[in-house]
Order: sequence, then structure tokens, then C-alpha cells
Amino acid sequence: MTSSASGHRHDHAHPHSLSASHDAIPGNATDPVCGMTVPPESTHQSAFAGTPYRFCSSHCKAQFDADPPRYVHLQASAASTDPGVEYTCPMHPEVRQIGPGNCPKFGMALEPVMPDLSAEDDTGEYRDFLRRFWFSLPLTLVVVVLAMAGHQLSGVSPAVSSGVEMGLSIPVVLWAGWPFFVRGAQSVLHRSPNMWTLISLGTGAAFLYSVVATLAPGLFP
Repeated sequence: MTSSASGHRHDHAHPHSLSASHDAIPGNATDPVCGMTVPPESTHQSAFAGTPYRFCSSHCKAQFDADPPRYVHLQASAASTDPGVEYTCPMHPEVRQIGPGNCPKFGMALEPVMPDLSAEDDTGEYRDFLRRFWFSLPLTLVVVVLAMAGHQLSGVSPAVSSGVEMGLSIPVVLWAGWPFFVRGAQSVLHRSPNMWTLISLGTGAAFLYSVVATLAPGLFP
């Protein structure tokens, strides 16, 4: 009996996929990882402690599945501090919804219609971007040093230097910069190109060009 109860608690301590249940969350939902508004047709869903959650991408779902309590706590904190607060887009006032999210037209984070001036100016989006910044900063500094002065290092061939630069750039572009690619893709889906479209296209094109040039330099004259 004890073993069965223990196993039951263990099952609820881990997220479960809801690939076959698109109606587990009626209407739009908020991605607990990035805060984006997710439509009902999204197939990226998980359940934790009996509660279903929907995600904008497989990347956010994987982050949630790796540490569900962390994101559940952040979402619960946001809900408890701003119950029923109406949010709008600073550049498109007609966009309004209950709770935080992203503007479907411009991609930026929505802001409260009536901001609480007594509350601290700190959001989950800000903390997430700050965490990504500090993670990518040392990697970026090493890449800059190698790119600018790597040829002066004795005993290090250009091929090795380029390989190290590419290896350090991958997590910066694909992890730290992931929100930019997500919002850029959403701008295309909504047929409303914006600054996120430009950033994701420019960064993605430059990164892919560099990867090809590193792995197959003979393709370029």
C-alpha cells in the first residue's frame, strides 16, 4: 500500500504530455515559460500535478518539462499579483486581453491598461532576458576576442579558431536568442512583419552563412 501511494505521488511530480488532448485548455492560454499567448490548436502541451499547460513551441515545452515547479511558481505569482488585470499593446491599443502576453501585431510584451505604480517594475520577461544575457556574455566576449585577435595566437590554426567560435556561438544564437526567432515566426504567421521579423531574419541569415563558411569554406571564392 505504501509503495503504491509513493508511486502515485511520484507520477504527479513529473510532467506528462497531452498530445492527444487539444481541448484540455479551452481558449487561448499563456505559455508559462515565455509568457506568450498560445492558441488552442497548439500541439505542445504538458500536465503537471493534474494541471494542463500549453506552450508556443517544443523548446518552451522542453524547458518546462525539465523543471516544472519553477515555471508553475512564476505563473502562480503573476496570477496572484495581477488577478483579472487587462493588458494592452502600447503601439496597438485595440489589442486587449486579460493577463500578460505578446502583441500579435508588433510582438512586444503587453502592458497593463492601468499600471500599478506601487508595484516593482520587474516582469518574468525581463528576468528571462537578463538570465539569457548573463549566460551569453562570457561566450560572446570569447568569440569577439578570437575573431579580432585569433590569428595572432601562435599554435592555433584558423580552422580550430573558427570551430571554437562556432561552438561558442551556437548556444548564444539558438538559446539566448530563441525568443527573437519565436516572435519573428509568429509575426510571419500573423502576417504582420515587425522588428522581431527583421532581427530573426538578420541574425538567422548571418548565423547560417557563418556555419556554412566554417564547415565548407571551399564553397566560397
